[in-house]
Amino acid sequence: MSSPSSSRRWRGLAAAGATLAIVATGLTGPGSPAAADKPRPAAQPVAAKTTKVTLVTGDVVTVRTLADGTQTATVDRPDSATGGVRVITAHGDLFVLPDEVLPLIAANKVDKRLFDVSDLIEMGYDDAHSSGVPVIASYSKGRAVPAPPRGSKLTRRLAAVNGAALTAEKKQARAFWESVAPTTGKLTAGVTKLWLDGKVKAQLAESVPQIGAPQAWAAGYDGHGVKVAVLDTGVDATHPDLATQVDEKVSFVPGEDTSDLNGHGTHVASTIVGTGAASSGKYKGVAPGADLIVGKVLDNAGEGADSWIIAGMEWAAQSGATVISMSLGSTEVSDGTDPMAVAVDQLSAQYGSLFVIAAGNYGPQTIGSPGSAASALTVGAVDKSDALAYFSSTGPLWKTGGLKPDLTGPGVDITAARSQQQSPAEGDGMYWTISGT
Repeated sequence: MSSPSSSRRWRGLAAAGATLAIVATGLTGPGSPAAADKPRPAAQPVAAKTTKVTLVTGDVVTVRTLADGTQTATVDRPDSATGGVRVITAHGDLFVLPDEVLPLIAANKVDKRLFDVSDLIEMGYDDAHSSGVPVIASYSKGRAVPAPPRGSKLTRRLAAVNGAALTAEKKQARAFWESVAPTTGKLTAGVTKLWLDGKVKAQLAESVPQIGAPQAWAAGYDGHGVKVAVLDTGVDATHPDLATQVDEKVSFVPGEDTSDLNGHGTHVASTIVGTGAASSGKYKGVAPGADLIVGKVLDNAGEGADSWIIAGMEWAAQSGATVISMSLGSTEVSDGTDPMAVAVDQLSAQYGSLFVIAAGNYGPQTIGSPGSAASALTVGAVDKSDALAYFSSTGPLWKTGGLKPDLTGPGVDITAARSQQQSPAEGDGMYWTISGT
């Protein structure tokens, strides 16, 4: 990639339009008073926040965010790049789209999120926080995963999507791009699609008496003989409600063990298999007789990369889990064709596992991934009166119009085990109450 002094520079104003530009520069429109009766003190200028983001194509985008949220972008193009750049705003996000990627996006060969600089910044993929662009490469069916393309390194193989998680080093991003897309409109090296290895966030879980669990226990059904996997933020296996319940735990989060400093995973696990030991049985889980395995796929901040989650899904299914609980999801809507959703469908068919996945907490028409998968049992949230929670995501699915969620369950003010590994600033005691799907 060339230096800014030798590369071509493109500038763009986010397509919020001229109105925001006028507001930002303090100009008045027709019909405004020519002058006020009394002079007013000049407003103190607020410095714009500047963030740099290197795209997978090697383009370096400098984003300036003004105090009112208006964003502008300056783009330094690599010397070998052809064509121009389009800077647009869609659904509140700033996209920087080099001409060379447009045919690939239109042909559904490249994920447009790779060029959503607002999302890249929010996910921590800007240059100040990440030295590489994380991607997932899908390959032709039946083809072995080849050596990583030039300018990238292999993070992990993802058999469920016949692909691999790669990191395109930002200093070599142009070399990576030219190795996978040397010709306009085509991908090479066996790659069928290039996705952003995005991040998802924790959602939440269900309750007990409201779904008839005590009646099931009385009939002898407490989950005995059923292996359940929870893929979440880890688990506090020393909590009294879980001390005898966790059979196996594995972390898929780089640099973090299975400890639950977030608390979400422990809460979810205890709603399923908690013994209620710390509450004399008051907060017992739905299926305390089940065998629990825990995969940590979300970090201590409650976020996780798509590739971590897919790896956890593969492990859980291969471990023989009958039910795989995933109280997590993307903030972007999904049509069920992205890598996480594809992995759910593939693993469901291959192993017979049932993936029980949160619908999300973002309201109408916001079903994200992996809850968008056709094979997923996607669960929304209701309150204690069985009324749909205001926050619970509903369909129809983006593009396809598919119906989701598949069912609803209690998700408002749910009390369950509190990880003792959490920060004291987040409360104390053995239990805590939170809401979500």
